[in-house]
Amino acid sequence: MENRTKIICTIGPASQEKSVLHKMITAGMDCVRLNFSHGTYGQFAAIIRAIREISKTSGREIAIIQDLQGPKIRVGDVGEKGISVQKGDELILGKDGIPIDYRALPSEVKSGDIILVDDGLIELHVISVNAGKTQIRCKVIVNGIIKSHKGMNVPTASLSAHPLTQKDRKDIDFGVRHGVDYVALSFVREAKDIFELKSLLKRKKSHAKVIAKIERHEAITNMEEIIRAADAVMVARGDLGIEIPAEQVPLQQKKIIHLCNQYGKPVIVATQMLNSMIDSPRATRAEISDAATAIFDHADALMLSNETAVGKYPVEAAATLARVAAAVERDLKSHQHLLNLRRPEDMTIVNATCLNATKLAHDIRAKYIVAVTRSGYTAAEIAKYRPFIPVIVFAPNVHVARQMSLVWGVTNSFVQFIHLNHPLLQIRKTLLAHHLVKTGDEIVICNAGFGKKEKLITTTMI
Repeated sequence: MENRTKIICTIGPASQEKSVLHKMITAGMDCVRLNFSHGTYGQFAAIIRAIREISKTSGREIAIIQDLQGPKIRVGDVGEKGISVQKGDELILGKDGIPIDYRALPSEVKSGDIILVDDGLIELHVISVNAGKTQIRCKVIVNGIIKSHKGMNVPTASLSAHPLTQKDRKDIDFGVRHGVDYVALSFVREAKDIFELKSLLKRKKSHAKVIAKIERHEAITNMEEIIRAADAVMVARGDLGIEIPAEQVPLQQKKIIHLCNQYGKPVIVATQMLNSMIDSPRATRAEISDAATAIFDHADALMLSNETAVGKYPVEAAATLARVAAAVERDLKSHQHLLNLRRPEDMTIVNATCLNATKLAHDIRAKYIVAVTRSGYTAAEIAKYRPFIPVIVFAPNVHVARQMSLVWGVTNSFVQFIHLNHPLLQIRKTLLAHHLVKTGDEIVICNAGFGKKEKLITTTMI
């Protein structure tokens, strides 16, 4: 049985060879993530080319996610050894002190603010800002060594840094040229950020959908509006666990997943999913439990970062997540009460059509639910009801077919325009040709998004 939960792997030096990519797809990888904080255009182009070639030969559509760097605030160049700071020390950030690459920072912090350096390993408290807004005087609360180009977070302030930097815009041009399927926007603050990126992609005639990365404290405040605006959402637990207290991250993760399920938006859980597998061939029990919990909470996808980008065991890491997904899904299928899915009170015609399709498929024990969709919306709406019956998508273009690799439960995508006046013949012919069905199998066909007069649920026996 193919897993319903999707697996995203970040590709880097450990996994960029075509032979390794092929093994990772065989192990369970559904989508690749290209982290544009690292790597060159030449490397990214080679990975994209390899993935497209493997997709053609394997018959599996693999989505490519371009993850933009965004306005990461970093320490400037402080030399190879860095600067050692001790608890109680006072130091200056900015002009004539420790350099920072975000010049506006002194204008946007105030006395009492907290500045965290290097994923929170070093904690500074702001004492004052000089009159010229060029220097920040800080007291060291947690000591350590401040190293060049390490990230900085200010969880107590709202920074004006725009989520789309000049580098991001240049990277987007590259992504559009190479036909990426999703663009992940870092450090989203509000829905307006999503709409701006969507508008930019539309002007460039890109078919890419937008993933909102929830990793700033402002995004938690504006969570629902961001989820409604985005095409998909990523719970980016790394920076989020610095922007808000780490003990609050599990609760926010559950809230984000719940809202995404409610709105039919694919949701990804990311960061340190199997972190020990960077160096170890086996994940810890706590990591396995963390991954399983995300699936129990109804995450659509789990993402590996350093585990597959630079780790020693990229194929094994993907296979481990696939085994966890298979085990949890088996339990959920056997114990439907664990799903705890609520039927929406105010349903649109499309919602009702997709819900009824899943109920019908369950009642007749259909082999497949076939979603005929123009944009992927119908498949996403079916997925939010977690039918545990494989979903096959028929889409009019390859862009939508690839994007379905991120949607829970979709096991196959075909690029084929279905004529609604005689859909059964086309669908039956394709499924038989690909040996997905045999005579006597029953399927449910759902088309909920091709127009007001064309809502369709039908059952047919092959």
